[in-house]
Amino acid sequence: MPWLSEFKRTLQGSGPKAQRPDGWPVTGLAAFYGREAPTTPAAIQYMSAGGVYLDIQESLPAGQIVTLTLQMEGGRELRPELKITLQAQVAGKDEFGVKLSFLLPPGLDAALWEVLVRDVALLSDRDQAVEVFRTLRMVLFLCRLCESGAAEAILLLGGHLDQDRTSALFKIAFAAEDLLIAGPDASRMRAHPKLMANLLRDGSWAPDELITQLWVGLLVSSCSIDEPDDSNEIFVDLLVHITPQEAKIFTHACERALSCAPASGDFSPVSIVLGPKEIVQLTGVYDLTRNATDLAYLFNLGLIENVFDFTSYRDFDRFDITPTRLALELYGHCHGRRGKIDAQLVAAAREHLAFFLPPPLPSAVGDFVPR
Repeated sequence: MPWLSEFKRTLQGSGPKAQRPDGWPVTGLAAFYGREAPTTPAAIQYMSAGGVYLDIQESLPAGQIVTLTLQMEGGRELRPELKITLQAQVAGKDEFGVKLSFLLPPGLDAALWEVLVRDVALLSDRDQAVEVFRTLRMVLFLCRLCESGAAEAILLLGGHLDQDRTSALFKIAFAAEDLLIAGPDASRMRAHPKLMANLLRDGSWAPDELITQLWVGLLVSSCSIDEPDDSNEIFVDLLVHITPQEAKIFTHACERALSCAPASGDFSPVSIVLGPKEIVQLTGVYDLTRNATDLAYLFNLGLIENVFDFTSYRDFDRFDITPTRLALELYGHCHGRRGKIDAQLVAAAREHLAFFLPPPLPSAVGDFVPR
């Protein structure tokens, strides 16, 4: 009878419904997963601080570890830094999809993570969502490198820096992360927490692309699979003092010197002298006095061998930019080279920096006797 069929359908529809999983429906995010590399796309049904529900047709055994990438959608507006990659474990499958539980790095604050994930899922303002997503990636990166010691560096994201410095910080960190991922032992890389906080804080002042790339390389060289140390701190203190014009002189001098190096690597740099036209072409500054002043500054930092002679009355016709051993060490570490630093070079750098950095103030409660 027609009415009986209708009645049965009504009864079937009025039965208990499956409870919605914890989390939030997601729009504007794409997901990719895979056992080794995240290459298979999947629609996100729900996301929470604990994981995601994906619409996956293939059968994934419970307990299997997969690599998961979450990426903000946006067509041509999509920027490469707006993605995060992390490990996840298959927790099961139901009518809402396959649940993948996030495997988060140690030291990650659970409350902070939940707030960031919720905002990424729910924020309708794209600019705000982009900012939160970048912060989410940054927090993951820092916790992987510094584990439980990441808090000081994460605090830089909490309004301690202005918008421009925060953008510079993200640019340095994400470029370094991409380089680390492309290299061997990426998952085993660690960094000294204090060094990482100082490097990102000072690096956020980077005024141009050249200096930004030097900070990127220094961050990469500050990571290793060994017990992390803060030996690169001396290079952080040096690099923060270098201006864009001085960076051009410094990098050109080191590149010229290294191009003349013997295969053994044990050498004394040959003299590198530029004429007026060459120094102007290099720095883009037509004021030769200003270029001479930049050379004097690099000399005082201990990065070039000879001080510029300002006592001569002749025209500026000779600019000696021969780099020191300290300069070549700084250059190498700013291009990702790892290795112990000669203690004598560290001591020399500290002597030079003493002219730029004020001495520590005496303790207000100590027995300070002025000399």
